Amino acid sequence: MLIRLLTILFFLIVTGTSQLNAQEAKEQPNKKLIIGVKQTPPFIIKEENGQYSGISIALWENIAKELRLDFEYKEYDLNGLLGALRQGEVDVCINPLTVTSQRVEQFDFTQPFFITNLAIAVDKSQQNKWLSFLSNFFSLAFLKAVLLLLLVLLSFGVLVWFFERGQNKEEFGPGMKGIWNGLWWSAVTMTTVGYGDKSPKTIGGRVVALIWMFTAIIIISGFTASIASSLTVNELEFAVKGPKDLKKVHTLAVRASSGQQYLENNNIGHEETDNLKMALQQLAGEKVNAVVYDEPIMKYTIKNLDLGSKVAVIPSKFATQYYSFSLPKNSELRGRINPVLLSEINGREWRVILGEYDLEK
Repeated sequence: MLIRLLTILFFLIVTGTSQLNAQEAKEQPNKKLIIGVKQTPPFIIKEENGQYSGISIALWENIAKELRLDFEYKEYDLNGLLGALRQGEVDVCINPLTVTSQRVEQFDFTQPFFITNLAIAVDKSQQNKWLSFLSNFFSLAFLKAVLLLLLVLLSFGVLVWFFERGQNKEEFGPGMKGIWNGLWWSAVTMTTVGYGDKSPKTIGGRVVALIWMFTAIIIISGFTASIASSLTVNELEFAVKGPKDLKKVHTLAVRASSGQQYLENNNIGHEETDNLKMALQQLAGEKVNAVVYDEPIMKYTIKNLDLGSKVAVIPSKFATQYYSFSLPKNSELRGRINPVLLSEINGREWRVILGEYDLEK
């Protein structure tokens, strides 16, 4: 009887365990992961045959191979990708998303795999130079500089005329004609033309001439700089040299990007567009003055669109960006991905991948 009871008990245990394992296998099948992507060269590039390549793709596929994960890519625009990630429609987003305080509240992030910064692209093609020159030539600043120069010339001309008018009537006669001759002499002396048709002969006139000869060199240099400044001030006034200058120019940012968030956080007025390609094309067409976006992506896109002759990224770097893979909140995949990701980015192959896209540091 005891043996029979033990046999029945053993059968029930084995049967129950098998059913439990079968139920768990049914509830947790070998799931194919949905990997959310958005075309973001050089991190995610869609080839003509529909396949994906790029830095993030290479990194993720190495991680997936190590973890033996089955997956498929699903493409979105940026807002759609963030929404799908928020709703749990994708298991991992491998786009180079910048880790921000707002995003940390909505998503989980892996360890960063790339560190960069924001940058500013500006239009380096100039408007019609002749029209710009003529506009500045007749500006108020230029006219003021010319009038001040004439006043100085006239002052020294009158001084030398005052001493010469009595004893040197042939060259510096009385009245307006003599004053004009004094002006002519001061201009010729200042420019070192040296015609010699007018020259002071009195002691007072020669003292004035001596002082004028030495000071004219300094004065003409100063006026030259002033005139040059008045001709170029309009171009220099609106030059974008860093993020502080963005407040006085027409700035454009990509909607939902880290660049847009930076502009909003710093109360910098700007317009928005759907993608970086559209933003750079508007910049090249002189419809805006500056575009703010992540530096490596912007540089790669400018090169890819062949806009190097019209658009340039200025040297100023600001707002450090940490790129990570993102997951829905409380995803168990983060704990599995992180160790492998850290191993990958510390390996030689990672440096080779970055080198292929001119991003090795």
